[in-house]
Amino acid sequence: MKKIYILSILLFLSISYTKAQTTLTTAVDFTVTDLGGNSHNLFTILNSGKYVCLDFFFTTCGPCQATCPYFKQTFTNYGCNTQDVYFMSIDLGNTNAECAAYETTYLGGSPGYPTISGSGGGGNAVVSAYGVTAFPTYILIAPSKTILEQDMYPIGSAASFDAYFSTHSLAYKACSTGITEETLANSISVFPNPAVDKLIIETSNNEKVSAVKVYDVLGKLLIDKKLDGTERLELNVADLEKGIYFMEITTATGKAIKKFNKA
Repeated sequence: MKKIYILSILLFLSISYTKAQTTLTTAVDFTVTDLGGNSHNLFTILNSGKYVCLDFFFTTCGPCQATCPYFKQTFTNYGCNTQDVYFMSIDLGNTNAECAAYETTYLGGSPGYPTISGSGGGGNAVVSAYGVTAFPTYILIAPSKTILEQDMYPIGSAASFDAYFSTHSLAYKACSTGITEETLANSISVFPNPAVDKLIIETSNNEKVSAVKVYDVLGKLLIDKKLDGTERLELNVADLEKGIYFMEITTATGKAIKKFNKA
């Protein structure tokens, strides 16, 4: 009986520890520096018309480790900080190196959104300003600076975030690569789509391909191939992971952007 009682107490403390929230209803401005040395000002982001979703965490927090992949997936689902929602993680008490190690262990490397360490980037002051005392705490702030969600919890998957976001008319949007389609879209064919091992690029109207670049949905350059000029090219994509990619195809008269799936 005593063992059950102790376990019950531990369970209660665990639930209390992971169930957290800010009591604020209006955002407090802050300027922080991410692991890459880039500066971010909250009100500047909000004034641009974006919502802001904050993840308060620390590196040895078990529930933080368990739910951060869902936060990363939600970041991708809602446009990788290029659309309506801007995502940022705010750490308590850790260094840049410790936060980078956390990302490597639990997110497979940099997740694409800014991570702010507690001691190196200004995270400690933000945690204090928002009165967060238990972790993780996920909050959502509107462009009007109203805190719409003081505590999105529990988080069991990326769909848990969707349930909160949908009440504020926020929907999935594709990540922008920062590349715009310029010309030639109708003169270039890309097949098969989805591709498994090889992708065929074929042109018409005597267009000759001089360069091909392949980007992932976060805009990371994965393939950069220079050519002497050809009307038909077989591109090896066997090493790419399954997912959606964007191809920038350059000819003598311009560029075209083609999207393809890797199966």
